[in-house]
Amino acid sequence: MSIGRKLCATGLAMVSAAVLLAVGTASPASAASSECTVPWGWTTCTTGEVAADPNGNFLEISTWESPKPLNNPICSESEIRWKIVDVKNSHVIRRGSGKVTDLRIENVYSRYVARLDNCPRMTVQLSG
Repeated sequence: MSIGRKLCATGLAMVSAAVLLAVGTASPASAASSECTVPWGWTTCTTGEVAADPNGNFLEISTWESPKPLNNPICSESEIRWKIVDVKNSHVIRRGSGKVTDLRIENVYSRYVARLDNCPRMTVQLSG
């Protein structure tokens, strides 16, 4: 392969990786767990669908700030704003702010997504 073609292939791979990083990847429908991180230049992200745990009818949510590249903080974990939305009827079943770790939401029976509305680098994980 010529040097020009190698450079072109390398550039295409780098652009593809950058697009995946910026847009994110979708989780399978009704996965046991899904997470998303707000990418640079954006203010929101939404997880894939997660079904409530069938044995206990609960969800767990965790939020945190992803590692800081170059230690350049944009906002703090206290500014995280999250919500859990029922996929079938679009009702918000719970909302909150700040960092949470394995917060359990009981008596849920549907499929849900979690959404963050704040700054880049914040992450949410929803588990059923």
